[in-house]
Amino acid sequence: MAPWNDSRAMPSVLKAALVAVQVYAFYFAASSAYTIRLHAVNEYGRIIHEFDPWFNFRATKYLHENGWTKFFRWYDHESWYPLGRPVGTTIYPGMQITSVCICNVLEYLGTPMSLNDVCVFVPAWFGVIATTFLALLASECSGSASAGVGAALIMSIIPAHIMRSVAGGYDNESVAVSALCATFYCWC
Repeated sequence: MAPWNDSRAMPSVLKAALVAVQVYAFYFAASSAYTIRLHAVNEYGRIIHEFDPWFNFRATKYLHENGWTKFFRWYDHESWYPLGRPVGTTIYPGMQITSVCICNVLEYLGTPMSLNDVCVFVPAWFGVIATTFLALLASECSGSASAGVGAALIMSIIPAHIMRSVAGGYDNESVAVSALCATFYCWC
């Protein structure tokens, strides 16, 4: 039970304080989600690590240099050796298309970034986006901004999500989890 009379609403000073705490806690969650995911970049530099991320980067580079049509007709003789791989029919291209779009938008805005750097940072950026959409979803479903902030705090540090969205780990899950959270939020 609230410390004030039930017939009155919460005093506006307390409402303002609660909103300020919620905004700060969400900012803390979002900034924690980003800085935690940047550990590998801060430690080792802007490199793509692991095996699948290297193929994904190579596919993104091919899309960026050759365009949409050639990308979907590309037969890669360097993977699945000795047979090769028809990339256009065996890949989920959402992450590659997203990365090329981000690279092109940054170039258009006058703040160009190398394709390698975009691909390195995409998982960390989308880790923050997933955290934000999960907070919105929890807030919408529960009717409580505090529940949304709590969900953001958990999502920002949960190991299962961090390992899928660490900077340099350029794999499909980083964009896919964000897309799932955004879809569920918009559907709700």
